[in-house]
This record gives sequence, structure tokens and C-alpha cells, in this order.
Amino acid sequence: MKILALTHAHLNSEGLSPVSCERADSVTGTWADRLGWKVDVVHTAGTKWRGIWPGGKGMKVNIIEEAPPTGLMMEAQELFATALKESLKKGRPIKAASLIVQRLRKRTRARLAAKGMADPQELVVAMKWGKYLAASAQIQRERYDAVFACVGYGDEYLLQTAYTLSERLGLPMVVDFRDLWSGHHEAHRFTAAQRALINKYERRLLARTVLISVPQTHMVHLLEKWVQCPVYHLMHSAYVDKRWEDGAVISNEFTMLYAGKLYPLGPGIRMLLEMVQLMAQAGMTRPFKCILHVDDPVALTRMAEEYGVTEHIEANGWISPAELWQKIRSAHLLLIPDSGVAEDHPVVPTKTFQYAYAGRQILCLFRYMNDEMRDFLQEHHAGAVCTDASAAAKWAVDLAADAGLYRELPPLRNVPMREDVAAAYGKAVAKALGK
Repeated sequence: MKILALTHAHLNSEGLSPVSCERADSVTGTWADRLGWKVDVVHTAGTKWRGIWPGGKGMKVNIIEEAPPTGLMMEAQELFATALKESLKKGRPIKAASLIVQRLRKRTRARLAAKGMADPQELVVAMKWGKYLAASAQIQRERYDAVFACVGYGDEYLLQTAYTLSERLGLPMVVDFRDLWSGHHEAHRFTAAQRALINKYERRLLARTVLISVPQTHMVHLLEKWVQCPVYHLMHSAYVDKRWEDGAVISNEFTMLYAGKLYPLGPGIRMLLEMVQLMAQAGMTRPFKCILHVDDPVALTRMAEEYGVTEHIEANGWISPAELWQKIRSAHLLLIPDSGVAEDHPVVPTKTFQYAYAGRQILCLFRYMNDEMRDFLQEHHAGAVCTDASAAAKWAVDLAADAGLYRELPPLRNVPMREDVAAAYGKAVAKALGK
């Protein structure tokens, strides 16, 4: 079996979401290691995140690294003014005029795309990137059985690249959604009209797909209403490399940890800060601190000042998965704040499985009772879901009073591990392809 895998098609300076890349790399790495498939993984050259195994080290996969031509780069909008001023300053009127024409063309296309009269610019670029990759000498000399794409938050237009490759190479597609596009779980991400328009694109771009996988049960139910191919429930699962060092017991200070996006407009982070306020007022016998690794530590610091809890909040940026694992094991309580999930779209986030495997307790701060999350935590005796800050604060204060937390690391739990989940998924892919 030979698979051409796309972990992303980001053609700008922002790189790739670590979570979606980790999921894709773990799946494809397991296919190669456990099932003996030949897997070629396409990474866009120049991105800051190269996957959980930088450079493909530790994976029996071939890394195809392609640098997109300058014409395919999706420049950030805020760079336009800077580039225009620089061109005028250097006396390059033709370059400045070209920038203005490009800007007008993109603005016009954006207006038409919003009304469904043209493809969005991102899809146009992704289509060109697919054509460019299809002509690549490395890809041309192989005979693949399928194109695989793992689509995460913010890189949905990867579907267009995968579809173009599939069409050009005459191959079926296998698609793994980490987040759905039109049926996204964030309640206010799209209007009803936008969801309908995006769903039109989804239907078109999934036309060559023989198997779709999703991590959440509500996604399975949504997709089964309109797709023709099988939908596979590829749940999230824990990943811990055997070479990663373990954590250590942090004595005396009660430590809470959250690692993920800040979502400053979501209810979870504000519930968390209110919880910290209430814990400070409770007169705890031990000092306590909440350590957060987020995408915007500056905004978090401002929010902590707003709530008057700066002394209890440690705001940090991203760190490597190996470093994060040590901190997860060392913390006494692990936190999952709600990003703004719709009530009828219960989500069990990716981090839940690694958190649960760590053996520490998990506290979820959700607006609505997430029955799926609650059942998972109860099954593994791993924590609780709270829908208000008062209940969460009481739960955390009671946990902090347990002297056993500060003596030794807890044993690891038995939860679904990524390699086993991906191996079972690989067999389902082989069946869908008739191999």
C-alpha cells in the first residue's frame, strides 16, 4: 500500500497548528511502522512546525519537502501597507502599482466569494498548490493507492489541495477531519448562510473521498446525513513518546495547568480566572498557581490583571510536546476551559486523552454539561465537568487538600493510545480502498 499524505497546505509564514500536525503524523507514522505501508508525507518548506518528529526522524516515512513558488504565497493582509510604502520609498512605482492591482483583485474575489460567485482566494491558491505538487518529480515517479489529508482548525482549504492531487493523479481520497468545516462546533464561527455555502464546497471537495474519519460522535451523525462514503469514528487518543522524560512531584504548592489556545472570547478562560479569584478568597492552607501555555500570553496577562489574580497566574507561550509532557505529569490538576462550544455539539478535546493518561485529575470548565466528556472522565476516574466557577473552585480546593497529591507521581491510566487507534484506522482505510 502506498499513501501520499498531506499534513497541511499552509503557504504562509504562520505555519501549522501543532495539534493537527501531531494527529496526522501519528496516523501516517503508525501506518508505515505497524502496517508496513509506504507513506510519503508532504511538508511545506519554511513552516515553523515540522510535525512531532522534526525532519521525519523516528518515522519510517519519506518526507517530501516542497517550497512553494513566490506566486503561491498567501501574504498576510497587514503586510500590504508595509510592502506598498517600501516600494514607493525605493522608487519602484511599477511594483507599487502591481501590489495595488493584486489587492483590488483579492478584494473583488473576496466579495464575489462571499456571495458564492467565485472560489475564495484560499481555495484558488490551494488548487494551484495541488497542481504544482502533482507535477513534482518525487510524486510523479511513484504509484500511490490514495491521497490522505488530515484537516484541522483553520486549514480546511487543504481539502482543495488534496482534491486537485486526487484528480490529477487519478486517485481516491481518504480525509480525516479534526474539526468539521461547515458543521463547526464553535457556535458563532459561521452564519447560517456561510455554513450553507461552505457545505457546498465540502460536498464538491469530498466527491472523490472513499472514507471520512472524525474524532467526535456528533460529527459522525452530522456527516452521515449527507455524505455517501463510510464515516469512521477515529477518536482522539494519547501520544507519549517512549523517549520523553517523566515529570516530578512538586511539593507544597498546588499547581494547575492548561495548554492550548487562549480563546479570550470564549466562556472557559473567564470561568477559569473567576475560579482562581474564588480559590484565593477561600483562604487555602497551601499556596497555589495556575500555569498556562497559550498562543497569546500577553492577552492572558492582561486578563489576569483585569481579574486581580496576577500572582496566581503564570502565562507562557508554546513549548515542545516533550517539555509539555513533563509539566502535565508534574501538575496536580489539569484544566480544560470551554472555547465556546455549541450546546448540541459536545466535544472531547484532543488534550483530554493525554491528560487522562497522565494520571492527574482533570477539571473541565464548560458552559453546558458535556455528557460525552463527563462519561469519559467517570469511566477513567479522571475528574469532573463544572458549568460554573463556584462549583469548580470548591472542587479544586477540596482536591488541593489531599496530602497524597504532593508525595509521588500517580500511575499512568489505561486510555486509548494513538498508535493502537491509528493501526485500527489503517485497516479500515485498506478495506475502503479494497486492498
